[in-house]
Amino acid sequence: MINASVGLFINHDLNYATQKALEQAEAKLDGDPSLILYFTGTHLGGSQTYDRALRIIKQKYPRIPLAGCSGIGICDKHDYGLKGAGILLVTGITARTSLIKRFRIGTSLKARKIRRNCNKINRIEKKRGSNTTFLFFPPGLGFPKFLINLLNHKIEGFNPFFPLNNRIWRLFPLLSKLSGKFAGFAMDIAGIGISYSAAWPLFSQLYEDGIHFTGTFGTDPLTMNKSYQFSNFKAYKDSLVYVSISSPFLHFTSQTDSGAQIIPQKTFDLDSYLNGGFIPRIRKKWGKLALLELFDMEKTPEILEECIQRYFYYHPFRPLCVIDNSNNQNIYCLAVNPNLNHALITAPNQVAKQLIKTSRNRLNAYICDQSSQTIESLLKETLSKQVSKNTLFGLFFDCGNRAMIIGDRFDQYSKVYADNLNIPYLVVISGGEINSQTFPIVNMSLISSLAHGTINSP
Repeated sequence: MINASVGLFINHDLNYATQKALEQAEAKLDGDPSLILYFTGTHLGGSQTYDRALRIIKQKYPRIPLAGCSGIGICDKHDYGLKGAGILLVTGITARTSLIKRFRIGTSLKARKIRRNCNKINRIEKKRGSNTTFLFFPPGLGFPKFLINLLNHKIEGFNPFFPLNNRIWRLFPLLSKLSGKFAGFAMDIAGIGISYSAAWPLFSQLYEDGIHFTGTFGTDPLTMNKSYQFSNFKAYKDSLVYVSISSPFLHFTSQTDSGAQIIPQKTFDLDSYLNGGFIPRIRKKWGKLALLELFDMEKTPEILEECIQRYFYYHPFRPLCVIDNSNNQNIYCLAVNPNLNHALITAPNQVAKQLIKTSRNRLNAYICDQSSQTIESLLKETLSKQVSKNTLFGLFFDCGNRAMIIGDRFDQYSKVYADNLNIPYLVVISGGEINSQTFPIVNMSLISSLAHGTINSP
């Protein structure tokens, strides 16, 4: 029999929160779990903090597969918060967890290994008459500890690529282009930033193979701390954890909600300097100034300064997306770094290179504006399409950018989940959501939902 239950407890003491969340989940579960999914907010103390909390679960279920990650926050129908633990227990399924340590290094070889493993599992389960989905938790946003200390205590507004703001980079476009290539390469190797470039080839190949997957890059953009990935009662950094879920009685579906409103009047032009995630110029102006103009914020720069002081780097006041006119699923996020005159695009290098080719004929795309007034209605529409009376449980990855925009209204937003879902569910607030149903990777105000329903039920 397939059954699922959720436990969530918000508390700064992760051990206490984990114990309480586990008790809640166990009280609602009929039978022993086949899989444990474990998610937390960001807690101090490094991997040891998470390892101690994971041992609490291991004492009860030492041989049950466990996977998950840390993120910005967690939510269920009863509570939400930035600190604490969320646990989802599932019975009656086949689950396998896998760990790829130091995923950023040697990614091409590791991606091939993961692809072979996923296809092997998929073939085995198909022969058994089972359907399979994969949950992926790659490394997310992260800065080395010494840089975080500089950011928070030593040099306010310090940026690891501050030399790129030197005037010589601004005067010579070729240097700007090369600096973008170097920065993208260095961020992957040093484990700085979100590892889109490292993960993109893998997810592109799995998509071509017809593999169903979803997941998230766990991240904490407020503290710039690295996220942690959890695999079988141990915490890791800069690693990739994935889990396969198989059952002959379940099917797995996903739905994406971008939350962006198209503003056709504002077309977007790229010049040839786009590379490695850097956009030095937009419409032949330096990215920072151009983005302010696109947002109609050039006359109110104090808004930008307020964002910088609050978040240490520029978190868009009104997030900007780029939608390629040929395929409305290609949504990419733009942001500005406060200490550079460049803009940054949060898309894989492979996408950036493709946009370079497209932009030779001037990319015709639309600027999208996140509207906080429509977020609740968008979420309600997504849930109504995705969740049916046969859905057994849900796992939702919600964008941290969206949570920041909503701010104090998040209780209203989380109530939309509670009002529209009569199932056990967890919401993981993170950054860089992954979804094979609306590929490619999207990273702005997205909901990537994993819903499970019985196939043969009426």
